[in-house]
Amino acid sequence: MSISHQGQFPAITISFNLAAGVSLGQATETVQRAQTELKLPATMMESFQGNAQAFQASLSTVPILIVGALVVVYLILGILYESYIHPLTILSTLPSAGVGALATLMLFGFDFSLIALIGMIC
Repeated sequence: MSISHQGQFPAITISFNLAAGVSLGQATETVQRAQTELKLPATMMESFQGNAQAFQASLSTVPILIVGALVVVYLILGILYESYIHPLTILSTLPSAGVGALATLMLFGFDFSLIALIGMIC
């Protein structure tokens, strides 16, 4: 007879394993969709722990990573071409190159991962 707590609140733990071919992102989306369908009361709080929590924390920093990569690429190109304008000209081709990179990933059946995102920018 015991009551588990997380912080000051009573807590329960619901665990899940990933099925073959299912990513952690898809699993967390499915769990969150189930939570909204249950229409839990506002007083009930839910959170992920372990790998799912680390995954969600890493997703929150992706926009900062993209901006940082673009700044670094601009600085390197600026040093290389000794110009402020030429790096902008080169970086303006990123959208069309990104479309081509996404098409190639889809063509060969690869997932769009963080490594693929960094490869598209650099």
